[in-house]
Amino acid sequence: MAMLKTTTGAADGERLAPAARRQAVKRLQATFRRHDLLLYMAFFAICIIVPMLPFFKGWMASQASLVIIYIVAAIGISILTGYTGLVSVGHGGFLAVGAYTSALLTKYFAVDLAVGLVAGAIMSAFIGFLLGAIFLRLSGAFMAIGTLGFAFFVGTVVNNVPIFEGRDGISLSANYFFGSKIGDFGFYYVSLGVLALTTLFTYAIVNSGVGRAFMALRDSEKAAEASGVNRVNYRIIAFTISAAITGLAGVLNAHIVNYISAEVYGDIWYSVDILVAAIVGGSAMLAGPYIGGIFVVMVPFFFETLADFSSILKGVVLILVLMFAPAGVAELLGRPLRRYRERQVMEAAGKSFSKAPSAGAGTTSEAAR
Repeated sequence: MAMLKTTTGAADGERLAPAARRQAVKRLQATFRRHDLLLYMAFFAICIIVPMLPFFKGWMASQASLVIIYIVAAIGISILTGYTGLVSVGHGGFLAVGAYTSALLTKYFAVDLAVGLVAGAIMSAFIGFLLGAIFLRLSGAFMAIGTLGFAFFVGTVVNNVPIFEGRDGISLSANYFFGSKIGDFGFYYVSLGVLALTTLFTYAIVNSGVGRAFMALRDSEKAAEASGVNRVNYRIIAFTISAAITGLAGVLNAHIVNYISAEVYGDIWYSVDILVAAIVGGSAMLAGPYIGGIFVVMVPFFFETLADFSSILKGVVLILVLMFAPAGVAELLGRPLRRYRERQVMEAAGKSFSKAPSAGAGTTSEAAR
């Protein structure tokens, strides 16, 4: 009897109309998206609760804030590098734009950190918009060199224009957020809020028509343009969004120590660290910048007395990732889950997983993001 029921169920499945199968696939993908959302909500709930525990000290909150800053910056560069396929090695320039915008407003107009965040993001977005328009015809190595030139240009400006006070730097007063003075813990929660909003915004962009246009340009510009994707507009949009998010990280980076200097922002090391975070974690997955940000910040922390060794270790890990997991550590860790979801989608679509076409894999990958 059991065998008869199984046979009958299989026959019903085979007779399932194509429209019903498509609906089943959509429901399954919606379920995967809800699971992803719940996972992120659980992560942020833990991040909210842990600092309230007795063992959590102020310096831990400050270190966690620094990790968050790098995660936000890595999310910014992932919009451009991971989803749009444009390599940038000059995002430290956008970090500096955000940092100096907020620092100057705080010094001369005593603005709140909230105002600094908005102003830093807007100014960085404006510079990103101009840069996107200038670099329209560049790609690959030429794009990388162009963005590197932008980072050097910003470094030269903050070193030589008097208002930026060069290597003497700008000292900032205590941080205020909506009129309330905040310490290490307050700054941590502000940074966490910025990270949550940035993650939610990036998730919405990636799963929208704009995100699909970015990825179409990344995979094949000619095919994307033949399908009606405006390459010029979407590349400028990607530059603008990427710069704005990185500018937010720059504002937080300036206020975490209440001091900025051309000695730090005039160098390209920030650009290198942000790019390493995006590549090691995985720039085309939402979880990638989280892993990359933790890696870039915590390696020097644990090897504080061996600064040279931490730099060597970061370089070795970067090479290993490029060799064995070019899509990043997040893709490597999430591969079993992605395959499980692909299998589920293929079964819902009535196809054999082993004979699944690549298009199906792409669909489930989008759901996994």
